[in-house]
Amino acid sequence: MTTDKLATLEDHLSSPRQISLTRIDYAAKRSSGKADGGLPAMLVSMLSDAHNSSIHLDGDNTPADATINVINEFCSDSSIDNLFRIISLLAKVSQLDNTLGEEISRAGSQAILKRLVDRIKEYITIYETSTNEPSEELLDKLMDYLDLTCELYSPTQARGMPFTNEEIERRLPLVYNLGPAVPGGEGGDGEHHDHGTTILISQVTVRQSSQGDVGYVMWPSAIVLSRWLLSNPQHILGKSVLEIGAGCGLVGIAAARLFAQSNCEKKKCVTITDVNDLVIDNIAKNIVLNDVSEVACVAKLDFYEQTGNNESGKWIEGFTFEYRDPVEVILAADIICQPSDAVAAAKTIYDALVPTTGRAYVVCADSEHRFGIEIFQEECERVGLEVTTTNVADMSEDLLSDCHSTSGYVDGMNLTFYEVQKK
Repeated sequence: MTTDKLATLEDHLSSPRQISLTRIDYAAKRSSGKADGGLPAMLVSMLSDAHNSSIHLDGDNTPADATINVINEFCSDSSIDNLFRIISLLAKVSQLDNTLGEEISRAGSQAILKRLVDRIKEYITIYETSTNEPSEELLDKLMDYLDLTCELYSPTQARGMPFTNEEIERRLPLVYNLGPAVPGGEGGDGEHHDHGTTILISQVTVRQSSQGDVGYVMWPSAIVLSRWLLSNPQHILGKSVLEIGAGCGLVGIAAARLFAQSNCEKKKCVTITDVNDLVIDNIAKNIVLNDVSEVACVAKLDFYEQTGNNESGKWIEGFTFEYRDPVEVILAADIICQPSDAVAAAKTIYDALVPTTGRAYVVCADSEHRFGIEIFQEECERVGLEVTTTNVADMSEDLLSDCHSTSGYVDGMNLTFYEVQKK
């Protein structure tokens, strides 16, 4: 790889968002037969080519034959510098995107890195035991090479077969163009272009094993509520916002993007919450992925820890167990899976919402698909909340766009929009 091409790649992989968009682009090229194995396969191939192109790392030049002169040549060879520049890039992208890092490890990089680690260690031993006066500068350079290689080398990560093309595609972030429609979400070159209204959502890649894991994946109501927000920003701009039961965090991130793009002087943080620690970690990742760290933050909120009797408003944060101030807007999408969830969610909204002026906007599928939702309005009214409901299909057909890409969506599914006010 030429220096210019490497520089371009370094630029394209300089942030979590750019890395994700590049992963998506390579997946599209793979689908068209241009890049089998996607971005991880390309990066490992680049590493392998750089390793094999060095005369100092070929099979004929074994460590046992190494002399001080050979080691000196190794440290001054431009092809070795290029190799370690590639290793530095792979170490950086693995740190910025641990999903891609895992894919790189399982695509064959660890075997290459092991050979390189062994070679450098041999060179260091030879240098340190030489009867000649060793060059501290070159010895330091060898140690730097070893440290850099070990940032990426992990024997435990080498275990497991490479991910298949289908697995790599399933691990990609979901892409939602939820703002004003942009003609042709792709450019004429077939690559994905980030238009500023694009929201990227990583799902949790661990397999779901219980009802507590429902936040690992995207659900249809999150798309509906996000589209509604972006069409009605006046309901949140300049106000304190809390998303409860956030799952992957799409709704809160859509709200945060509105805050980030607005000229509103009163920019308050959008707090995005869930109860599952792994889900919370993923929300934090998605906040970074969408460049909204300045206006969004994560917290832990357990519906079942809220009392439902805080008339003036306050809610219990689950990490610190401290009371937090009430908010002006609560957002919630597909938060009810059983009747007890409806009871706890109603109490949570009552506690966390400021009286009189506060509003909660909730979207959920009907009782045919979400157990317990049939008592949600009743439970809200029981704790002192006023509720109005609207069938989402009567609001706008556009709100249901992209729902087919989510978990649990079926054609004909009815979703209800709840506007909740604290009396």
